[in-house]
Amino acid sequence: MIGPRGLLGAIVLLIIVVGATDVLWALGPRYTSCGRGHVLEVQAPNVVRVRLAGQDRTLSVRLLGVGSPRNRDRIKGLDHEIITYIQKNGLWDESRKYVQSLVQGKLVEVWTRKWDRLDDKNRLLAYLMVPNGGPEPLDVNGEIIRNGLGFVTRDYVHVTFADYKRLEDDARKNRRGIWRGLPMDRYSSLSK
Repeated sequence: MIGPRGLLGAIVLLIIVVGATDVLWALGPRYTSCGRGHVLEVQAPNVVRVRLAGQDRTLSVRLLGVGSPRNRDRIKGLDHEIITYIQKNGLWDESRKYVQSLVQGKLVEVWTRKWDRLDDKNRLLAYLMVPNGGPEPLDVNGEIIRNGLGFVTRDYVHVTFADYKRLEDDARKNRRGIWRGLPMDRYSSLSK
């Protein structure tokens, strides 16, 4: 029989073990792989459909951290000149075609957060990585922003925000993609 002290010791040990497990999980990676798959369709510059390899499962994926040049709610904070430029020059189509060139029919790795994995339309919020034979796979989300064909979103938490913001700032400074619509006076202030 276990006495009161032994029972108390067992409870304390259980609390320590359970607490340690929670701490270990928190120290682990924030993202998890959903697997590899082939991109079936690029529905928008930041929305794709992926069929997971070896599974009879298709995912609707919203690229985490990437805003589409067509989404009214996300572009409303942009300068009027940029919005007009996007609309007049079909930048949404250009952006979608660029994403198609990166991923259509290719094998991609799908990475998602361990928490809060779905957006308000029940799409998986994820990063797409394209293995390219190098030490680092191609970060599709970052490439879209680097080329100025999307912008950094602030509506979903993502650990790449600072890196993606630097890519966006560089695209603005070099007037790539949607940022070609920046007025010259704004462009000259960014290049300093």
